Amino acid sequence: MKDGQSNYLNMVNAVLKLFSDNLAAWNGIVVVVDGFKQLKETGLSLNDAATKQSDNDPKGHTAAKERSRDALENLLYRTALRVRSYARKIDDDVLAGKTLFSRSELDRLKTNDLLTRGRVVLDVCRDNLPALAAYQVDQKTVDSLSEYIERTAELYAKRDTVIDQRMEATERLARLFSQARKQLKALDDLVEGFVDDDTFVAEYFNARRIHDLKGRKAKPAEE
Repeated sequence: MKDGQSNYLNMVNAVLKLFSDNLAAWNGIVVVVDGFKQLKETGLSLNDAATKQSDNDPKGHTAAKERSRDALENLLYRTALRVRSYARKIDDDVLAGKTLFSRSELDRLKTNDLLTRGRVVLDVCRDNLPALAAYQVDQKTVDSLSEYIERTAELYAKRDTVIDQRMEATERLARLFSQARKQLKALDDLVEGFVDDDTFVAEYFNARRIHDLKGRKAKPAEE
C-alpha cells in the first residue's frame, strides 16, 4: 500500500478499536450500531486485502525468474553453437537453421518464446544423440537444458500468478477505501448527532482528524 492508504487503514482500525472499547457510549443507539457494523465489515475486508497485497509482492519472484532465465539463455546458446557446428559438418541446413540465433536475439525474446526456442533445441539434441557427443552435447546436457526450461517456465507462471493476485488485491483495496470513506462520513454525522458521551465523541474525532475532516470540530470533553 501507499503511505496514505496505510495511514488511512490505521485510522480505520483505530476508530473500530475505539468503538469496541467503549460499547456503553453507543451500543444502545440503533443507527450508530448499524453504522459501526458496516464500517467493521469493510475494515475486516480492508485488512484482508492489505495482507494479500503484501503477501503477493512480485519482486522476489521476478528476481528468481530472471536468474533462471539468464542461466537458461547461457546454456541454450552454448548448446546451439555446438549443435550448429555439428550440423554444418554434416551439411544439414535444416538442423543448422533450428540453432541459428544470436545471444542478443535470445535476450530480446519474450519468456514464452524463449521457452519454445529452448524446447526446439532440446528436441534436436535428443534426436541427434549420441552423434553429438564429440561436440560435448550429451545426456547430461539434455537433462540440464530440460531442467532449466522447466524451472524457468514454473517461475514465470508463479510470478505471473503473484502479479495477478497483487493486482486483484490492489483493485479491491481501492474499492474498499472508497467505501470506507463514505461509511466514515456517515458515521461522523451519527456520532455527532446521536451520541451523548462527550468524551467518546471527542476521542472519536481525534482518531478521525488524521484524514478527511475539514472544518469539523469535536465536542469538548467535560471536565
